[in-house]
Amino acid sequence: MKDLGVAEQRFIESMGLYFERQGSTRIGGRIHALLMLADEPLSLQTIARMLKVSPASVSTNIRASMAIGLVEPASIPGDRQHYYVVNTDGWESRLRTAEESVKAFVRVCQEAMSAPQMANKRHLRDAADFCDFYLAEMAGIAERWRATRGARPTPRTPKASKGRSA
Repeated sequence: MKDLGVAEQRFIESMGLYFERQGSTRIGGRIHALLMLADEPLSLQTIARMLKVSPASVSTNIRASMAIGLVEPASIPGDRQHYYVVNTDGWESRLRTAEESVKAFVRVCQEAMSAPQMANKRHLRDAADFCDFYLAEMAGIAERWRATRGARPTPRTPKASKGRSA
């Protein structure tokens, strides 16, 4: 991958801050952003060099990103290094994770409301009702996304002509 331009660096830093605000790590967000920009799989060493961080930090954060489905391993025939790419289904994976989290939250609230002394607690009921509403509204969103995504034309990448860099 070529060196990063100002706009790419700004995006990478912004994504790092976004991930950090969401409770993840800044480096995890920076890695994800770099992989989003990459046209080919990137090795741990390349990621570390481009982001000016330690390979150990990249390794730790790659494992965390793989665990939540945002990144997946890739291989290059004949090369024994570990490479990584953005998981194209990662957003759906995050959606499923969020849905499971909301369902678990509802179960905790419902369990609490099953105790007679907490059955009429307004905040518990409001939380459970909101989550039920949210889940109903989100039902089928992944299928609608896939249908929309499948209906879009595939972007064409212009080929660089010989002797010129693109």
